[in-house]
Amino acid sequence: MIPNRANEFAPTIMKTFFISIFLILVSVNTFADAKKTSKGEEYLEAFLAETQTLEANFEQTLRTHEGEVLQQTEGKFFLDRPGKFRWNYKTPYEQIIVSDGVRIWIYDVDLQQVTVQKQTEGLPATPMALLEDSSTLHQNFNVSPLDEQAGVYRLRLLSKTKESDFGEIVIGLDSKGLRFMQLHDQFEQVTDIVFSDISTNSKLPKDIFEFTPPEGVDVFGG
Repeated sequence: MIPNRANEFAPTIMKTFFISIFLILVSVNTFADAKKTSKGEEYLEAFLAETQTLEANFEQTLRTHEGEVLQQTEGKFFLDRPGKFRWNYKTPYEQIIVSDGVRIWIYDVDLQQVTVQKQTEGLPATPMALLEDSSTLHQNFNVSPLDEQAGVYRLRLLSKTKESDFGEIVIGLDSKGLRFMQLHDQFEQVTDIVFSDISTNSKLPKDIFEFTPPEGVDVFGG
Protein backbone atom coordinates (compact mmCIF):
# COMPACT_ATOMS: atom_id res chain seq x y z
CA MET A 1 0.00 0.00 0.00
CA ILE A 2 1.35 3.43 -0.95
CA PRO A 3 1.89 5.74 2.05
CA ASN A 4 -0.84 8.28 2.75
CA ARG A 5 1.43 11.22 2.06
CA ALA A 6 2.15 9.84 -1.38
CA ASN A 7 -1.57 9.68 -2.11
CA GLU A 8 -2.05 13.28 -0.91
CA PHE A 9 1.03 14.37 -2.79
CA ALA A 10 -0.06 13.09 -6.21
CA PRO A 11 -3.06 10.77 -6.21
CA THR A 12 -3.25 10.68 -9.98
CA ILE A 13 0.42 10.21 -10.65
CA MET A 14 1.38 7.92 -7.81
CA LYS A 15 -1.19 5.24 -8.50
CA THR A 16 -0.71 4.96 -12.22
CA PHE A 17 1.54 7.46 -13.95
CA PHE A 18 4.83 6.44 -12.40
CA ILE A 19 3.91 2.79 -12.44
CA SER A 20 3.15 2.77 -16.08
CA ILE A 21 4.39 6.74 -18.77
CA PHE A 22 4.90 3.36 -21.17
CA LEU A 23 2.97 3.49 -24.55
CA ILE A 24 4.67 5.95 -26.81
CA LEU A 25 8.37 4.94 -26.86
CA VAL A 26 9.02 1.33 -27.90
CA SER A 27 7.62 0.13 -31.21
CA VAL A 28 7.59 3.02 -33.64
CA ASN A 29 6.43 0.87 -36.53
CA THR A 30 2.84 0.61 -35.33
CA PHE A 31 2.57 4.37 -34.99
CA ALA A 32 4.27 4.96 -38.30
CA ASP A 33 1.70 2.76 -40.02
CA ALA A 34 -1.13 4.94 -38.72
CA LYS A 35 -2.31 7.72 -41.00
CA LYS A 36 -0.74 11.01 -39.93
CA THR A 37 -3.16 13.91 -39.92
CA SER A 38 -1.12 16.67 -38.29
CA LYS A 39 2.33 18.08 -37.76
CA GLY A 40 2.03 17.03 -34.14
CA GLU A 41 1.75 13.37 -35.13
CA GLU A 42 4.83 13.76 -37.33
CA TYR A 43 6.72 15.20 -34.37
CA LEU A 44 5.50 12.33 -32.22
CA GLU A 45 6.69 9.77 -34.75
CA ALA A 46 10.11 11.44 -34.94
CA PHE A 47 10.35 11.60 -31.15
CA LEU A 48 9.57 7.91 -30.83
CA ALA A 49 11.95 6.89 -33.58
CA GLU A 50 14.92 8.93 -32.41
CA THR A 51 14.76 9.01 -28.60
CA GLN A 52 16.57 6.38 -26.53
CA THR A 53 17.28 8.32 -23.35
CA LEU A 54 15.78 11.49 -21.94
CA GLU A 55 16.74 13.77 -19.07
CA ALA A 56 14.69 16.81 -18.08
CA ASN A 57 13.50 19.05 -15.28
CA PHE A 58 9.76 19.04 -14.67
CA GLU A 59 7.07 21.05 -12.94
CA GLN A 60 3.87 19.24 -11.99
CA THR A 61 0.58 20.84 -11.02
CA LEU A 62 -2.44 18.94 -9.73
CA ARG A 63 -5.71 20.87 -10.02
CA THR A 64 -9.45 20.45 -10.24
CA HIS A 65 -11.22 20.72 -13.59
CA GLU A 66 -12.40 24.13 -12.39
CA GLY A 67 -8.77 25.25 -12.10
CA GLU A 68 -8.23 25.18 -8.33
CA VAL A 69 -4.60 24.25 -7.66
CA LEU A 70 -4.32 21.33 -5.22
CA GLN A 71 -0.58 20.68 -5.34
CA GLN A 72 2.55 21.95 -7.10
CA THR A 73 5.75 19.94 -7.30
CA GLU A 74 9.01 19.92 -9.24
CA GLY A 75 12.03 17.73 -9.80
CA LYS A 76 14.13 15.79 -12.28
CA PHE A 77 13.10 13.04 -14.71
CA PHE A 78 15.26 10.38 -16.39
CA LEU A 79 14.25 7.78 -18.99
CA ASP A 80 16.17 4.94 -20.60
CA ARG A 81 14.24 2.73 -23.01
CA PRO A 82 13.05 0.13 -22.55
CA GLY A 83 11.51 0.12 -19.11
CA LYS A 84 13.82 2.26 -16.99
CA PHE A 85 12.90 5.62 -15.50
CA ARG A 86 13.46 7.78 -12.45
CA TRP A 87 11.55 10.71 -10.93
CA ASN A 88 13.38 12.76 -8.29
CA TYR A 89 10.88 14.98 -6.46
CA LYS A 90 12.39 17.88 -4.56
CA THR A 91 9.34 19.79 -3.31
CA PRO A 92 7.13 19.87 -1.32
CA TYR A 93 8.22 16.40 -0.10
CA GLU A 94 11.38 14.64 -1.20
CA GLN A 95 10.42 11.47 -3.03
CA ILE A 96 12.19 9.10 -5.41
CA ILE A 97 10.49 6.80 -7.91
CA VAL A 98 12.72 4.35 -9.76
CA SER A 99 12.06 1.62 -12.31
CA ASP A 100 14.98 -0.72 -12.96
CA GLY A 101 13.07 -2.46 -15.76
CA VAL A 102 11.75 -5.18 -13.44
CA ARG A 103 10.39 -3.40 -10.35
CA ILE A 104 9.19 0.06 -9.49
CA TRP A 105 10.36 1.56 -6.19
CA ILE A 106 8.61 4.52 -4.52
CA TYR A 107 10.64 5.99 -1.67
CA ASP A 108 9.12 8.63 0.61
CA VAL A 109 12.18 10.14 2.24
CA ASP A 110 10.40 11.98 5.09
CA LEU A 111 8.27 8.99 6.07
CA GLN A 112 11.17 6.56 5.58
CA GLN A 113 8.88 4.20 3.64
CA VAL A 114 9.42 2.31 0.39
CA THR A 115 6.71 0.75 -1.77
CA VAL A 116 7.77 -1.75 -4.44
CA GLN A 117 5.86 -3.64 -7.11
CA LYS A 118 6.57 -5.50 -10.32
CA GLN A 119 6.57 -3.23 -13.32
CA THR A 120 4.26 -5.50 -15.31
CA GLU A 121 1.46 -5.16 -12.74
CA GLY A 122 0.39 -1.71 -13.82
CA LEU A 123 1.12 -1.21 -17.47
CA PRO A 124 -1.85 -1.55 -19.84
CA ALA A 125 -3.70 1.64 -20.96
CA THR A 126 -1.83 4.05 -18.71
CA PRO A 127 0.35 7.11 -19.31
CA MET A 128 3.81 5.80 -18.42
CA ALA A 129 3.13 3.56 -21.35
CA LEU A 130 3.25 6.78 -23.34
CA LEU A 131 7.01 6.90 -23.00
CA GLU A 132 7.66 3.20 -23.35
CA ASP A 133 5.54 1.00 -25.57
CA SER A 134 4.05 2.69 -28.59
CA SER A 135 3.32 -0.71 -30.14
CA THR A 136 -0.04 -0.65 -28.36
CA LEU A 137 -0.70 3.09 -28.61
CA HIS A 138 -3.57 2.85 -31.10
CA GLN A 139 -4.78 -0.34 -29.49
CA ASN A 140 -5.39 1.51 -26.22
CA PHE A 141 -6.03 5.10 -27.31
CA ASN A 142 -7.81 7.07 -30.00
CA VAL A 143 -5.29 9.73 -31.11
CA SER A 144 -6.42 13.04 -32.63
CA PRO A 145 -4.76 16.44 -33.22
CA LEU A 146 -5.93 19.50 -31.29
CA ASP A 147 -4.10 22.74 -32.10
CA GLU A 148 -0.76 24.54 -32.29
CA GLN A 149 0.51 27.33 -30.05
CA ALA A 150 3.96 28.90 -30.39
CA GLY A 151 5.27 25.90 -32.32
CA VAL A 152 3.95 23.32 -29.82
CA TYR A 153 1.40 20.90 -31.27
CA ARG A 154 -1.15 19.25 -28.98
CA LEU A 155 -2.53 15.73 -29.43
CA ARG A 156 -5.48 14.23 -27.56
CA LEU A 157 -5.41 10.57 -26.51
CA LEU A 158 -8.72 9.10 -25.42
CA SER A 159 -8.62 5.75 -23.64
CA LYS A 160 -10.52 2.91 -25.28
CA THR A 161 -10.95 1.05 -22.00
CA LYS A 162 -12.94 1.94 -18.90
CA GLU A 163 -10.23 0.29 -16.80
CA SER A 164 -7.83 3.17 -17.34
CA ASP A 165 -7.48 5.72 -14.53
CA PHE A 166 -7.16 8.38 -17.24
CA GLY A 167 -10.01 9.07 -19.61
CA GLU A 168 -8.07 11.68 -21.55
CA ILE A 169 -4.40 12.53 -22.02
CA VAL A 170 -3.12 15.59 -23.89
CA ILE A 171 0.51 15.75 -24.97
CA GLY A 172 2.43 18.64 -26.51
CA LEU A 173 5.34 18.25 -28.88
CA ASP A 174 7.54 20.47 -31.00
CA SER A 175 10.53 19.91 -33.25
CA LYS A 176 12.66 19.13 -30.16
CA GLY A 177 10.29 16.45 -28.85
CA LEU A 178 7.99 16.08 -25.84
CA ARG A 179 7.18 19.34 -24.03
CA PHE A 180 4.28 18.57 -21.70
CA MET A 181 1.63 16.07 -20.67
CA GLN A 182 -1.83 16.75 -19.26
CA LEU A 183 -3.70 13.92 -17.56
CA HIS A 184 -7.46 13.94 -16.89
CA ASP A 185 -8.36 11.31 -14.31
CA GLN A 186 -11.60 9.69 -13.20
CA PHE A 187 -11.70 11.86 -10.06
CA GLU A 188 -12.20 15.00 -12.18
CA GLN A 189 -8.67 16.16 -11.46
CA VAL A 190 -6.08 17.35 -13.97
CA THR A 191 -2.31 16.85 -13.70
CA ASP A 192 -0.09 19.10 -15.83
CA ILE A 193 3.56 18.07 -16.27
CA VAL A 194 5.78 20.56 -18.08
CA PHE A 195 9.30 19.50 -19.10
CA SER A 196 12.26 21.89 -19.45
CA ASP A 197 16.03 21.72 -20.01
CA ILE A 198 15.46 18.56 -22.04
CA SER A 199 18.43 16.46 -23.11
CA THR A 200 17.96 13.39 -25.32
CA ASN A 201 20.21 10.46 -26.17
CA SER A 202 22.96 11.34 -23.72
CA LYS A 203 24.70 8.48 -21.90
CA LEU A 204 23.10 8.11 -18.47
CA PRO A 205 24.90 6.38 -15.58
CA LYS A 206 23.49 2.91 -14.88
CA ASP A 207 23.09 3.59 -11.17
CA ILE A 208 20.42 6.23 -11.89
CA PHE A 209 18.03 3.33 -12.49
CA GLU A 210 19.13 1.21 -9.53
CA PHE A 211 17.60 1.38 -6.08
CA THR A 212 18.41 -0.30 -2.79
CA PRO A 213 16.17 0.57 0.18
CA PRO A 214 18.17 2.46 2.81
CA GLU A 215 18.80 0.60 6.04
CA GLY A 216 16.02 1.02 8.59
CA VAL A 217 13.18 2.05 6.23
CA ASP A 218 9.84 0.20 6.05
CA VAL A 219 9.38 -1.71 2.80
CA PHE A 220 5.92 -2.64 1.47
CA GLY A 221 5.27 -5.03 -1.41
CA GLY A 222 7.82 -6.92 -3.40
